[in-house]
Amino acid sequence: MFSIFNIPVMAKDRDKKEYADFTYGVEWGYVGTFHTAYRYVFFPPEGYRVDTRGSRLGLAHNADMYVHAGWNMNRHWNMSLYLGYEGIGDIHKAIPVSLRFTRYFGKYPLRDRWLAFADMGSGICIKRPVQEILSGKIGGGYRISLSRTTKLDFLVSARMTYTHPQVTYDKEVISHDMVRRNNAYASALSLGISLTF
Repeated sequence: MFSIFNIPVMAKDRDKKEYADFTYGVEWGYVGTFHTAYRYVFFPPEGYRVDTRGSRLGLAHNADMYVHAGWNMNRHWNMSLYLGYEGIGDIHKAIPVSLRFTRYFGKYPLRDRWLAFADMGSGICIKRPVQEILSGKIGGGYRISLSRTTKLDFLVSARMTYTHPQVTYDKEVISHDMVRRNNAYASALSLGISLTF
């Protein structure tokens, strides 16, 4: 698979610059959500107001996948836009959009090297009604340089997501027009792999 995308580089291009100006690729991984905090304010069918909050620990397993396109500002910094599909604990699925800044360590882009990154963005949750999410991620990893333009990254990160779950009461879904607040914060750890061209 790697060799299909591994386009040969002419010697004069290699001498000119050791990295491509623009990048694109795919990323996928495992997400383990270990903590969720929430606050719901709503009116059940009986008509009285309910204000409930709390938090829970417990591991929820999900996967995520992204496509990304970016720009190598120099041999140490990359800025990329990510669009993906992910699960947020046992709450719902989401389509996140984020901007990521990555710092590469070491002087030589053609060698394997360590990296660190941070991203922040928004997106929508996949449920009715559709509502906005906010998410932030910080992490690091190790980059294997397969060629001047093809890189394989192994990543680990911590993520926080602010979202709006569907509210249930006595096993009944509360209509959105009867919900005044449905906020939740999900904390997760992620292991991923990324292929960049």
